[in-house]
Amino acid sequence: MNKAHNVVVMCCKANKLQEYTTCGSLVRQINLQQAGLFKPWHAVQLSTGDYAVSQDTSPGVVSVVGLDGQVVCSYDQASDLGPVDYPGSLVVTKNDEVIVADDDNCRILSLSSSLSSGQVLAMPVDIRIEYPCGLCFDEPRGRLYVSEHNGSRVFVFESMATKC
Repeated sequence: MNKAHNVVVMCCKANKLQEYTTCGSLVRQINLQQAGLFKPWHAVQLSTGDYAVSQDTSPGVVSVVGLDGQVVCSYDQASDLGPVDYPGSLVVTKNDEVIVADDDNCRILSLSSSLSSGQVLAMPVDIRIEYPCGLCFDEPRGRLYVSEHNGSRVFVFESMATKC
């Protein structure tokens, strides 16, 4: 769901992003193939109206795509954080930071909306996340929910509002 309470759908095999009203009416369709994006996996809408999109590839790609389907910016694989590897689920904070489940690197990243800077989110020392794939951010409560790829565990991290 986006801020307009519309449903954002990623059509992975068709390389399309679609947005629907809760009544099922198509609001927009964005062809991601024309922007050179393949194997899109997940998308979230930023406050600008643009979409952050993850690509299910190795090395992975996280891009911001405009409503016209053109790439606005992409995560720079040469940054201090290194490459993402099969980025899965994305969530966006009220500050337009993009939280990324970096599946094969077994970490959670927080990237700026321009995707030019970021950080690895610190986890409690007694927790080792293995292949995070699903994210849900409960902003009013400041909770980040993280599920693992094999489905065996779901983590709840409190006080994320001060970190994101």
